[in-house]
Amino acid sequence: MLYGFDIGGTKIAFSVFDQQLVCVFSEQQPTPHEYTDFMVLINDWVKQADLRFSCRGTVGIGFPGAVNPCDRRLHCANVPAIEGRHLADDLTITLGRDVSLENDANCFLLSECHGGSGDGFATVLGITLGTGVGAAIFVNGAIHRGYNAFAGEIGHCPIPATMLLKYPKLPQFSCGCGRKMCLETYISGTGLANLYKHYAGMPLKSPDILDKYRAGDKTAINVVDIYLDLFAAGLGCVILVLDPDVIILGGGLSNFEALVPALTARLPEHLLKGMRLPTLRSATFGAAGGVRGAALLNYP
Repeated sequence: MLYGFDIGGTKIAFSVFDQQLVCVFSEQQPTPHEYTDFMVLINDWVKQADLRFSCRGTVGIGFPGAVNPCDRRLHCANVPAIEGRHLADDLTITLGRDVSLENDANCFLLSECHGGSGDGFATVLGITLGTGVGAAIFVNGAIHRGYNAFAGEIGHCPIPATMLLKYPKLPQFSCGCGRKMCLETYISGTGLANLYKHYAGMPLKSPDILDKYRAGDKTAINVVDIYLDLFAAGLGCVILVLDPDVIILGGGLSNFEALVPALTARLPEHLLKGMRLPTLRSATFGAAGGVRGAALLNYP
């Protein structure tokens, strides 16, 4: 059996898959605040699954961060319980088996490239649009991690200067990374809400903004139009570097029905003339993609 864990700041998802990648068990628990409690929860889940399925399952874990390639410590600011910890080494000792760790966006894309929207393509870019922006790169059958294990962090690329020329009153949002005007601060769910607050003068959550957009509200239409322009401009820069065959959109905002056609229509102005557009697709596995991809870390 293949065990997959998707670690988030508020909850942990755990699923068990058979060798045909069929999910046979799934459960969620709040993310512990202390490392000891975190270790106990993972250990209990694994040992109970071993008993339930009469096996010694493999363990794969996706988390919102990266493993330092030099000392194997985790960079994971959104999950304080495991920040700076040697999680893979500690769990290997506790569980008595090897443990695979991977960035959660990489897990999402790995899942989509095995039976999902990216299956069969040579170069795939995966983007998750939620509270923040995650991204991953899949090239010739494998996840590309990069020298620092941060490949795909497009959310921390600055927005193109052309957007400041087009929208001189664009707000200069501060990012959690310590810089200003990172793409994530505009095209995430939080970014859309911040854009609306800036232009409408009142707070509103991104799902409600999209509802107002569908209802024909002029302010919402204007804000979403700016959002789509910023997204297309930033994505155009990424395409010029990576030139992917396909781009897969996941996360809550990817369910916005106008997103794929709108980006497809706006991208050409941000690319070189004559370039073929990559195919834009929505994710196949939705919210289950992360935990499925974690399980796939140990797929034969």
